[in-house]
Amino acid sequence: MAKETVQAVRQAELDATVKEQEALKRKETIISEAERRARELIDSITKQALEQAKQKQAAANQKGAELLEAAKLRSENEVSLMKEMALQKEEEAIRMILASVIHAN
Repeated sequence: MAKETVQAVRQAELDATVKEQEALKRKETIISEAERRARELIDSITKQALEQAKQKQAAANQKGAELLEAAKLRSENEVSLMKEMALQKEEEAIRMILASVIHAN
């Protein structure tokens, strides 16, 4: 009976060692899988963030171009108005000079 008990204890120790080794392998597999999934998640989030940044940059570039075009049009209108005002002042000055010359004679 003692022999059977010793054998049972040895078998239990062997079984425990095998289970411990299996548990360590499972632990490594689980950790590796978790690390792989974490890398995939980080890659996915990074790609999404980059895509959103590109979209926002494109929208900002478009908005900037629109603002620049609007400012250009306003400037062109102001220049046109100033030219028109200058022509009116010139015509007014010519009339005043002519009126002065006519009244002087």
